[in-house]
Amino acid sequence: MHTPPNTSSVIDDSLDEPTDLFDAAGNRRVFVHRTEPRPQIKNLDALPVTDRTLISYSRYHRYIGHAGVKHSIAIQASRGCPYRCFYCDVYKSAEFHFRRPVDHLFEEVKRLYDIGIRRIEFIDDIFNVHKKQFNGFFEEVLKHNLKLNFYFPTGLKGDLLEKDTIDLMVEAGARGVNLSLEHAAPRMQKVMRKNLKVDKLHENLVYITEKHPIVILTLNAMHGFPTETQEEALQTLDYIKSIRWIHFPYLHNVRIFPGTELEHFALEQGVPRKLIKESYSQSYHEIPTTLPFPAEFTRKIRTSFLMDYVLNRDRLLKILPYQMEQFSEDEINQRCRAYFPTRVNNLDDLLKLAKIDRSEIVPRTIFREEAITVVNLEEKLKEIYPPAVPKDPDALRVLLIEASPYFTTEADSREYAVFEPPLGLMALLTYVNEKMAKQVNGKIIKARIDFDSYEDLVKQIKEFNPDVIGMRIMTFYQAFFRKIMHYLRSNGIETPVVVGGPYPTASFEEILEEEMAEVAVIAEGERVFVELLEKMLENNKELPPPAVLKTIQGIAYRTDGAELSAADLVTEKGRSGGRTRAKLSGVTPEIPAHSKS
Repeated sequence: MHTPPNTSSVIDDSLDEPTDLFDAAGNRRVFVHRTEPRPQIKNLDALPVTDRTLISYSRYHRYIGHAGVKHSIAIQASRGCPYRCFYCDVYKSAEFHFRRPVDHLFEEVKRLYDIGIRRIEFIDDIFNVHKKQFNGFFEEVLKHNLKLNFYFPTGLKGDLLEKDTIDLMVEAGARGVNLSLEHAAPRMQKVMRKNLKVDKLHENLVYITEKHPIVILTLNAMHGFPTETQEEALQTLDYIKSIRWIHFPYLHNVRIFPGTELEHFALEQGVPRKLIKESYSQSYHEIPTTLPFPAEFTRKIRTSFLMDYVLNRDRLLKILPYQMEQFSEDEINQRCRAYFPTRVNNLDDLLKLAKIDRSEIVPRTIFREEAITVVNLEEKLKEIYPPAVPKDPDALRVLLIEASPYFTTEADSREYAVFEPPLGLMALLTYVNEKMAKQVNGKIIKARIDFDSYEDLVKQIKEFNPDVIGMRIMTFYQAFFRKIMHYLRSNGIETPVVVGGPYPTASFEEILEEEMAEVAVIAEGERVFVELLEKMLENNKELPPPAVLKTIQGIAYRTDGAELSAADLVTEKGRSGGRTRAKLSGVTPEIPAHSKS
C-alpha cells in the first residue's frame, strides 16, 4: 500500500512524453494501468444459479429489504441496460444487455416457491425491456398456479408497457412496481438521452392507478439537471400532480455521480468540480449547490409537492388501505421514515400530520406477516442447493466485503437504510466455488449485518486471516469506503484489496492513485476474479507482479511502468483532468444484434 522509496505517487499532469518513467527529481512515476476490456458474458444460463446458502438469510429477513418488504428474495434476470441515460453510474458495469432464458429464470423462482418463499423482487435495470420474455415469464407463473408477489424496486420502463401486459403481470402477482419519469420536459428527455415517451407513461400510470389500485406504485422524477429551467421544473411537478393515486411519488434532487456523462455535461456547463464532489454523498432530498436554481425556488417546488400532493388527504385515504393490505405495519413505518426522514417515524405520525384518524382507513383485509414467513429457512435452502465442497487445508482464503450501508453510529438521513443480501458477491462466490471448489475458502460479510464498526471489521479480518480481500462499492458509499480503507491500513491490515462494483468501474483511477486498493475490477467480475485467484495460487498466494497482472483482461492496477512498452502508454484527457495513465489498447466489442432489442 505504501509508496516505495524514491517513487512519486503523483502523476504529472504536464507530462509531454508519456514514455518518460521518471520525473524531474529522478523519482520513478506511478501509473494506473488498465488492461484490455474483457468481453461480457452473453449466455447467463451458463453461469451457476446463485447459491443462497452462502449467507444467513434468516438474519436479513428480520429487516426490510430494497423492495420495502421483509421475507423477499432478490433475483437477477438480466445484465446490462440497453439504454444510456447520461446520469447513470451503473450501466458501464455491464455495457450490453443480455437476459436469462424464461425457463431458466422460472426454474429458479419455482425452486424457491417450493420451499415457501412468497415474495420475489427483481433487481434488473429494466425487467420488461423484452415484451415476449416478460410476458412469457408471467404466463409460466400462471400456468403453474404459483401464488407469488413480485416487486420491481429497480424499475420497469413505463412507456414499454401495454394494457394487456399490465393486466398479465398484475394477475400473476405484481404488487410493487417502480416506474421512472425523471423529467416531463421533452428537451430534458433528449438532453439526458432517456427519450421516454412521457405521454405513454402518463397513460399507463393512470391505467394502473385506476384499474389496479392494489399495485403499490412508485414514480421517480428528478429536479435540477444542468441547464434545466424553472419552467421545465414546474412542468415535471405538474405532471406528477396530474396523476392522483401514486403511492410513492419521489421528486429527487439531481446528484452528479463521478464517471458519468452527466458529470462531463455539468463541467461543460460551468458547474465547479469541487461542488460536484461535495454532492456525491448527499441524499436526493438534500439541496446541493450544483442545482441550476436558487435554493428558494427548489424549496418552493418541494413544499408544493409535499403539501399539495404527498399529504393530500383524499389521496392518503385512497391509497393507505391498499398499503395496509400489502404491507405489515413495520414495513409501512419504514416507508414513512424514509419518506419523511426528519418529521415522521411511523404511520401514526403521518396520519397526525395529514389530520386523518385511523378509524377513517378501512382496508378489506389486514396483512399477516406470518403468512409469508418461512420457518427454518436456512435448512430448507440447504435442501435445494448443492452441499459445500470440503476445502483443501491450504486453500486460498478470500474475504468478500459489501461496504454498505453505513455503520449504525454513522447512519443519517442521507441513507435509505434497508438491508439487502449482497447478491452480487453471492453470485461471484458461487462462480468461484464452481471453478475452484477445493482451492478457495471464501466468506462474505456485509456492513451493519456482520460488522457494525471499524473495530469489528478489523477483528473479523484478523480472525479469518484472508490472503486477499474483495470489496464491492456503490458510488453513494465512496466516502465510507475511503474511511474503511484508511482505518484498515492504519491498524495493520496489509492484505491486498481488490475492488469492484459501479464506483470502481467508473472511478478506478482515483481509487488506485489514492492507494485505496491494489487492483480494480472493471465491469463484470466472475471470470476476472477467478483468473486473478488462479494467478495468486501460482504465485504462492501472493498478488501477482505487474507483468502478470498485465495479462488479465478487465482490471486496472498501479504500476511504475517498468513492465510496459511505449505502445502501452497514453496520455488521456477528460475526467481524470489530463493525468497520465497506462492502458492497453483494445477493441470494444460490437453490440450483438439480438442484444439491442
